[in-house]
Amino acid sequence: MEALSITILGGDLRQCYAAEYLQSKGFRVTCWHTPEFPYHPGIVQADSLAHALRRSDTILAPTPLSKDGNNLFQAKADCPPCPLDRLWEELEAEHTFAVSNLPKKQRQVLESRKCHILTFGSLPFFQKENARLTAEGLLAEVIRCTPFALSSANILLLGYGCCGMSIGRMFLPLCRGIYLIEQDPLKENAAKKDGVCPIHKNDYSKILPQCQILINTIPASVLGMTHLSQMDSSCHIFDIASAPFGFPADTTEKCLLPYYRIPGIPGRFSPVTAGRIIGQTIERTTEHGL
Repeated sequence: MEALSITILGGDLRQCYAAEYLQSKGFRVTCWHTPEFPYHPGIVQADSLAHALRRSDTILAPTPLSKDGNNLFQAKADCPPCPLDRLWEELEAEHTFAVSNLPKKQRQVLESRKCHILTFGSLPFFQKENARLTAEGLLAEVIRCTPFALSSANILLLGYGCCGMSIGRMFLPLCRGIYLIEQDPLKENAAKKDGVCPIHKNDYSKILPQCQILINTIPASVLGMTHLSQMDSSCHIFDIASAPFGFPADTTEKCLLPYYRIPGIPGRFSPVTAGRIIGQTIERTTEHGL
């Protein structure tokens, strides 16, 4: 049986460890514009995008696909930018494009080129494992950045999806209590079972001043500056959502509260494990007819 082939594009060290994992499982792996790395001798480093794409039927895009919306995310500073339009032009109908998340506009482009799309970020296995790594990395960052003990703090958590749930379950035994803002009744009920306390707008004036840490997981504005003005003066805000984030970049200047925008935590704190999880996800979906 012929070995499965995959080309890995751009990104950070997660791509490199995904490459090593897949190569160890028998894949023929080609990399293009990935970071410097002690690659296994069996991994090919292509000298051009066209060469890289010709070698494989499956293409693994970086996470995130792009940071500016126009160019492929590449951590290597010495690499010339790769416009997404150029990448789309090189893809063929027989390619499977594997990506964590794909904006609607880009999905329409790929569909017009008849490419198969695998958005593995929506798969339960990946979501669960990635959320766990996110919670671990956030815990390290919260401890590093806050001048008070976590055991003395109340937390206000925005959102109880996969990441919010992992954060709630990991942080709850370590802090005084966790309050939650979540509109989905099913997620609210799940939070209650975990010991997290959902609140509503009529609770804000009482609860917000009691919280020393605010964690946002929702890529949308849930609380405005008026709400932040009610927070404890020592409150630290951690925004782990993807763009457009939960708060503006100048939140610290506007509300005089420390604001940390830290998306992509698994790639920063656990690139080895995060890369292997991506590799395992690709392996599992391929085994079931990617």
